[in-house]
Amino acid sequence: MSRDITILDATLREGEQQCGVRFSKKDKIALLHMLEDFGIQLIEVGHPGISCEEEEVCREVAAAAKKADILMHARAKQEEVQATYRAGADWVGIWASINPISLQTKYTNRLKEYVMNQVKQAIEEARNLGMKIRFTIEDASRTTWEDISYLGKIAYEAGATRISLADTVGIWEPNECATIVKKAVETFPCQIEVHLHNDLGLALANALAAIDAGASVIDTTLCGIGERAGIVDLLNLSVLLSQKHNQYYQLEMIPELTHSLQLASGCKIDHWRPIIGKNIFTHTAPYHIKAVQRNPLVYEGIHPEMIGRVREIKLNPMERTEERLTNKLRISKPFVKGASELLYHRDGPGERWVQMDYRTDERASFYVIQRIFYDCHTHNNSEGHVDYHAHHCDSAFIFWGNGTKGTGLICEVEIDGEVQIVESPASVFIPSGFRHKYNYLSGAGVFTNIVLSPNYNLSLLDKSYSKTENLETRKMPFNISDAF
Repeated sequence: MSRDITILDATLREGEQQCGVRFSKKDKIALLHMLEDFGIQLIEVGHPGISCEEEEVCREVAAAAKKADILMHARAKQEEVQATYRAGADWVGIWASINPISLQTKYTNRLKEYVMNQVKQAIEEARNLGMKIRFTIEDASRTTWEDISYLGKIAYEAGATRISLADTVGIWEPNECATIVKKAVETFPCQIEVHLHNDLGLALANALAAIDAGASVIDTTLCGIGERAGIVDLLNLSVLLSQKHNQYYQLEMIPELTHSLQLASGCKIDHWRPIIGKNIFTHTAPYHIKAVQRNPLVYEGIHPEMIGRVREIKLNPMERTEERLTNKLRISKPFVKGASELLYHRDGPGERWVQMDYRTDERASFYVIQRIFYDCHTHNNSEGHVDYHAHHCDSAFIFWGNGTKGTGLICEVEIDGEVQIVESPASVFIPSGFRHKYNYLSGAGVFTNIVLSPNYNLSLLDKSYSKTENLETRKMPFNISDAF
């Protein structure tokens, strides 16, 4: 393929339509800079017409851009176009739809002509303001070609720079997507963009079909987050374009981007997610392991190092578990176990109880220990009893003393070089990938460690590895919370 494909990343706008996601302004700016460094040249940052607050956020994020062009969302209303202009957008993304369900619900049974006039006025306003204009035909996958052609032509003649086709409910199959994109390429004398939702798991397949049919711009988000099932995953698409279409991105940034997105959004990535999942380069079957040790390419389509990952070989096979679908209520007994069973730990002071892990119940999805520090306990804390380590999952420290309302226990906590003295009652949340340790100082009480993995040692990242090494977000102080 001789033409380059433009990736438009919409993490900072579409990503906020993922249930439970709302980025802070500083996190938006940090993600914007990382996307620019990754190689993205067009970034959608928000919908300033929603409110004065959103307009101000969009303005500050746009002003922070170093290299990328900035696009902002707008309904087909002149006042929303003006909001994007005030916020400093290079591009305005105007959208509308005219299929029967849209006319009935979004436009309260108005006629197509009303919508057409709104679109024309909004695009003309953007053109008069000197903006570049993307016009999106929303819900194109449930709109007749006659209406797509009619609406697209009005938008282009009014001054749209680019026409976008949105599979708003994610129902296209690749052949259907390709057919409509090909017609659009042949009909409209401008670039064709696609915005593809993943409700049926076909967003990436549809993106590749759209590229083959002539689309020039593909909308994506980090890890595919977005409304409902999200849209095309930037990281998956960038690897494919790099491998098959010779387009260049800083693929070694993928772990950093993934970790930052999880930290900023609270979204968690499943272990078998393509490209970015924890287990994608993990080999466990004995036959596979022997072959991979001779030549990794036998069971790897891409080199893990290319995308900042490492290969893992699990030589010890998992034991077959007891049944998990019956005996729903199981009462397990905690047991005393020295900390030296754990990597990067020494036994140290106090008595350590395993309250929950794969040994108390093989169905467990997390690990809980309690270390009891007794009165009159003396401890040489010059070296500590826990070395720096990091987990591939989130974890937490909880400190509860024997005094009134949990007071009386004092420890030291360090997270990625920041040290604080912790006086109970207190708790510390530790995001995945952050290096950390703690050290008992004085007092009596209980320290609880919760790790979101049933096997502590298997949750550990390599000692020399930290996902947070180059993150702007790592400069944020960790919070010690009152336990009440």
